[in-house]
Amino acid sequence: MTELMVHPELYGNDPATRLYITWTADNYIKTGCYNLKCPGFVQVNKNIYLGGPFSRVSTYGGQTFELSISITQVNKGWGGRTKVDISHSSPAMGSGHFPDKISNHACYFRSMLIQDSSRNDFAPKIDQTVSFTDNSKCYGVDYYGDQGGDFGSVVQFGGPGGDCEN
Repeated sequence: MTELMVHPELYGNDPATRLYITWTADNYIKTGCYNLKCPGFVQVNKNIYLGGPFSRVSTYGGQTFELSISITQVNKGWGGRTKVDISHSSPAMGSGHFPDKISNHACYFRSMLIQDSSRNDFAPKIDQTVSFTDNSKCYGVDYYGDQGGDFGSVVQFGGPGGDCEN
């Protein structure tokens, strides 16, 4: 899964948003890793690196900044997740707002493609995807399919967090 995060356990009290990946075979019970410590992961871009901070981030209703990345040989993993000790409120995800189909309101992935066994790329149809959130009170996710133009296929996600009854 490739995501953006703020993670005090990995980066100390630095509140910068960072790009990262995770891997697990058992939902982090016995396996799991971050960034280049993941087995088989190869970093190919020398300018954008895993764990590196972003100097500019998008704002709700304001300017949007995008990062163009490619993930190969992953059959799941579009989205986001939050993690918090059970005694704390859940953090916001993305801009802290629910998906609403407006690109500068919530976090999104665009121009998503799936590669079939013949290595042909195609945009997933809505009926080929499953949206999941484990707490719709705090977070949402919507797949809108192909929006045409530069956006292509789009999934949008995020939410305010808060008292999610963890």
